[in-house]
Amino acid sequence: MPFQDVDEIDEPTVAAPVPSRLDKLVRKIFVEDWSLKLLSLAIAIVLWLVVTGQNQPVTAHLNVQLNFIRPPALEISNDPPRTVDVMLTGSRNKLDDLTTLDLVATIDISDQHAGERVLRLADKAQIPLPQGVKVDGFQPSAIPVRLEPIVERQVPIEAKLEGKPADGYEVYSVRTSKGSVTTRGPESRVLALQKVQTESVWLSGHKDSFTATNVAIELPDTKVDLTDPVVNVDVEIGEHRTEKTFSGVAVVAADDDSKVQPSAASVTLLGPASLLATLKADEFKIVAGKDGPQLELPPALNGKISLKSTQPGKFTLVK
Repeated sequence: MPFQDVDEIDEPTVAAPVPSRLDKLVRKIFVEDWSLKLLSLAIAIVLWLVVTGQNQPVTAHLNVQLNFIRPPALEISNDPPRTVDVMLTGSRNKLDDLTTLDLVATIDISDQHAGERVLRLADKAQIPLPQGVKVDGFQPSAIPVRLEPIVERQVPIEAKLEGKPADGYEVYSVRTSKGSVTTRGPESRVLALQKVQTESVWLSGHKDSFTATNVAIELPDTKVDLTDPVVNVDVEIGEHRTEKTFSGVAVVAADDDSKVQPSAASVTLLGPASLLATLKADEFKIVAGKDGPQLELPPALNGKISLKSTQPGKFTLVK
């Protein structure tokens, strides 16, 4: 009987064990596609850190507008700041969602009386904020306010002229359609106004009289209002005026029953050179009365020539 080497004896084949459901599940979770699962885990961790960071309280300094609720008969006459810095604490996403319309601090001083006040913003300022956002402080922490009664007053209007008329012409007169305008505002501000000016009325190149309509009245003080802020401006322009002296001009009494001494005078007139050049001493006269000497011209010259002076300056009326 032939012998076989032990190494040559075939060992029986052992079948691999069949994996259980649990083994398959564990392999599927932890072994299969492990690189994708690792990436997903990393993404999840990053997202968790981001969300957690967004919900962590942070502090931000923002600018808020101030809105005052004042008493009906009083006005703020000084110039408190229009905005202040506020320190807010809350989650980053809620702070980022705040808009300019949200950042308005309302200060109710409707219960105050006239006088000087120092308002602590922490006590007076109210800001509507989302839940979870709170105010930690203001900078400045307090502001001064002066309350004054609201008054009205008539103030003269002055027309503001710019430029010059054409060569050889000048402005004779300037008139506004109304002499004054009603101003309204804090008492000290209104009483400080001596006059108001219109916006510029341009004269450049004009040879004839004209009317500028609906000219705005300028008022640099924003605390004071105008009830009717426009006016018409009449500008009278004519030939450049000169002076001319006439001798031997007749002087008569305003009262027909009286006589004047002296009965003649030297008279200086002011008017356009072309009109004065053709005017003669016997074409006009001086009328002496209680109101002083008055110039009497031919009707066609009325308003174009004016009396500058007479010599003598006074006249005696004799009954």
